[in-house]
Amino acid sequence: MHSTRFVRVGDLQFYVQSWGEPGRPPLFLVHGLASTSHMFDLIAEPLAQHYSVYAYDQRGHGQSDKPSSGYEFEPIARDLDQLATALGYVDQPLTVIGHSWGAYTALYYAATRPERTAKVVLLDGGIRPLRDLFPTWAEGEVGLAPPPYIDMSVDDIKRFIRQWQAAGYRPETEPLALTVFDLSDPHNVHAYLNRDNNMQIARALWEFQPTDYYARVRCPMLIVNAVDPGKTIDSRMQAYAEQAETLSRSARVHWMLDTIHDIPWHRPQQLIDVLADFLD
Repeated sequence: MHSTRFVRVGDLQFYVQSWGEPGRPPLFLVHGLASTSHMFDLIAEPLAQHYSVYAYDQRGHGQSDKPSSGYEFEPIARDLDQLATALGYVDQPLTVIGHSWGAYTALYYAATRPERTAKVVLLDGGIRPLRDLFPTWAEGEVGLAPPPYIDMSVDDIKRFIRQWQAAGYRPETEPLALTVFDLSDPHNVHAYLNRDNNMQIARALWEFQPTDYYARVRCPMLIVNAVDPGKTIDSRMQAYAEQAETLSRSARVHWMLDTIHDIPWHRPQQLIDVLADFLD
C-alpha cells in the first residue's frame, strides 16, 4: 500500500511517501543533495514487506518547504527525529537508510541519537571526507556548486539526466529524476533546491569528518559503496571503508561493482538483496 501526504513539523511542511502496513518496525529513507524521496521508489515496496517505510523530501527539496536556513547536520537530523514523532514513533528506534548526502545524515543521526536508531545503512556516501577532494573551501565552493540550469527546457533536462546517469541510465527512472525540477514552465526549468540552500548543505558536507562519528554508532551499520562501470575499487575508498569498519566495530561493507552513484535506480533488485540480508 502506497500513500502520500504532507506532514507538519514545527514551522515546516514535509512531503512524505509511505509504504506498508501500520504496526511494523519503522524504516526511514533519506535522499541525497538535490534529489527527492523518489530516489527510493523502486526499492520501497519490497522493503515494506517487513517494515513501515517512509521516504520524505528533505527541507529545501522537492515538494517540502524551503526555508532559507537550517541546513547543517543537526537541524537536518532533528527534522527526521521530529517527523518520526509526528508519524507516531515517539520512542521506537528507527532503521535509517541514507543515500549520498543522506548517508552522511544517517551516520550523524545514528551517532548523535544512538537510542533512537535500530540499524543504519549508508548508500554510496557517509565515509569519504570531502576535504579529500577539495582541501580548501574555496575549491569546494566551486566543485560543489550546482549546475545553473539557465534557460533549459524539459527536453534539455532530459538530455542532462541521460548524460548524468550515463551507463546507468534506465528509461523508467527518468520520471523519477524529473521530480528534482520545477516543471511548471516547460521552457524555463529550474531545480527545487535553490543555489543558496544547496551551498549551505555543501559547506556542511565539506566540514563533516566521518571519523568523528563512527565510534559513537552503537547499532549495526551497513556501508554499500558503488563502483562505476568499467572501474575497480578505488584504493582511497577502500581505506575509508576499512577505517569505518575499524572505528565503528559494528559496520560491514559491501561493494556493488559496475554500478553508478544512484544505486537505488541503477541496481534496485541487487540492492534489495543486499539490504534483505542485513535487515533480517
